[in-house]
Amino acid sequence: MKKVYSYRNMKRDLKKLSFYYPELLRVFRLAKTADGNQIYGMALGNRRAKKRIVIQASMHAREWFNTELVMQMVERCCRQWKKNAFYHGVPYRRLFKNVCFFILPMVNPDGVSIHQYGISGIRHEALRAMFMDCRSKDFRGWKANARGVDLNRNFSTGFARDTKIEKGSQDYAGKRPFSERETRALVKLVFTVYPQAVINYHTTGHLIYYKEDTKLVRLLGKMTGYRLCREDDSTNGNFGDWLSEVGIDWCTVETCIGKAPSSRKQLVLEWKRNRDVLAALAKMYGEYVCHEP
Repeated sequence: MKKVYSYRNMKRDLKKLSFYYPELLRVFRLAKTADGNQIYGMALGNRRAKKRIVIQASMHAREWFNTELVMQMVERCCRQWKKNAFYHGVPYRRLFKNVCFFILPMVNPDGVSIHQYGISGIRHEALRAMFMDCRSKDFRGWKANARGVDLNRNFSTGFARDTKIEKGSQDYAGKRPFSERETRALVKLVFTVYPQAVINYHTTGHLIYYKEDTKLVRLLGKMTGYRLCREDDSTNGNFGDWLSEVGIDWCTVETCIGKAPSSRKQLVLEWKRNRDVLAALAKMYGEYVCHEP
């Protein structure tokens, strides 16, 4: 099997980050999945700050590449903060005083385990039994969680429009909105921190999807070089549709090119495009003025 970045790898790295950078980063548990895995989050920055940004990755199982990318982005910020480095004239220690990022590096750990290890990635017998009735037996393109639901179709805004009806098939929305623990966890986080913006990391296409032309969209487009793609007014139960309904700025960043999962060779290229995204966002939302060291 090709080298993967697994749920276990992520937990190991979260433990290291929280140990080495306790002043800047705190790891928290948001919810437990159907297969008993934790949905972990990181609070990066000043947790009392009024400016808050949510970033989530690996909502789709086969897109676990983005978990490793986001973890590296966080580690870079921590290292730069530790050595009191500057970003465009602003010290990292100042950048994170007025801003806090709430980052979920792997929203769908059950699905990621299924994609990486097949049915053997599931621990609970009841969930394994479900796969006997699941139409899809090829997990190389698996997007869903352990209950066969595409989490990015499980939100209430436009629920069940243009979706499939078979568990495990792409775009299966589930029986009702917010039926999945992972979906409810995202809603809980949004209503707990009330962020200024939400950034969704997906794969693939080198695109940034959005519905409102905002500073957030323009900044990410300039930094990554990804093509901006405005969505129309139709809805189909995805997270972005729901965020628009509740009045929160958002965009979806599609890293890589080709089919997911992406080759590890692309990690270096995507890293160059995204490594300073967190610092740039902190500077923009913190409204800092540059002062060269």
